[in-house]
Amino acid sequence: MINRRQPNKTKCQLLAFTAMFLFAQYGPIVPAQAQRIDADTLSLNTGNYTLSPKAREAAVLLGILPKVERLLEIKKAKADGSANTLSDEELGLKVDILDRVLGGSLEVRMVAGRIDRELAWAYAGHDMLQARRQRNLNMIFTANFMQIGVLGTLSGPYFLRDQAKTGTELLLLASSIGLLFSTLSLIESRSGTKKLDGGSTILADVFHIDANDKPDHRIEIITNYLNAVPPNSADKKTRIDTLVTNWKKGKYLTSESKENLEKLAAVQPAGKRYRENIPLLTKRIRMLFDTQFTIELLHEELLDLLRTVETI
Repeated sequence: MINRRQPNKTKCQLLAFTAMFLFAQYGPIVPAQAQRIDADTLSLNTGNYTLSPKAREAAVLLGILPKVERLLEIKKAKADGSANTLSDEELGLKVDILDRVLGGSLEVRMVAGRIDRELAWAYAGHDMLQARRQRNLNMIFTANFMQIGVLGTLSGPYFLRDQAKTGTELLLLASSIGLLFSTLSLIESRSGTKKLDGGSTILADVFHIDANDKPDHRIEIITNYLNAVPPNSADKKTRIDTLVTNWKKGKYLTSESKENLEKLAAVQPAGKRYRENIPLLTKRIRMLFDTQFTIELLHEELLDLLRTVETI
């Protein structure tokens, strides 16, 4: 006789595949009997199953909070241990939740990978400008040493022939040219620009700039995560506000003018030709690293949600 309550084979296969991927992604999930769960996450001894603030935010971002809460309700109803087998509804809820957690994790990894590409562009431009500046400085230094040596050598015979006036004039000329080359060196050390290249970066989303090239890293879950206030935040600032505040403190964001923000985000508006220099690229690199780190913290919330679902 066929058991009509037997879980669907396709759902079982999907659950097994999801579990294998998450095992490779996050490591093994320790069974509830051998795992010490933090009181803020689950209270297994009393049967009071609750979501931690981080797990709840992850569920809201993924749009699966009703399913997670329904799964918790079912588990609370079975807290007396009278039924330990998974029903079709429980299995379906777990498969749907794990599928969304898996998709969210992949989206975070995809955005982090694109930020790596943007960092590579920034580093390449930074290194190119530094190499160009060093080459020009070497040429200026070489020319300066040569003119000092040549004019100094020419002035020597005049002093030996008691023509001190001519010799002094040559030395004064060498000093004047040396001063000119020193001025050029100072200017060159603080200059060096190139045209903006590549596409706009994720900083366009951080600064809420509407980029014409529509960056492909604009994913809803990431955008909502950055614009949300972290759970248990003391200052009630969104993650973007926190990033901007820290950049201002570190003197990385010294101006909030539209032009400066567009340059930092590598946004090239229609009809404008922005250029970037070494200080600008240095600031962009720092901002991209900070944004990438903030986004990857979403993995912690997804893992918290995953452990909650796997434990109940």
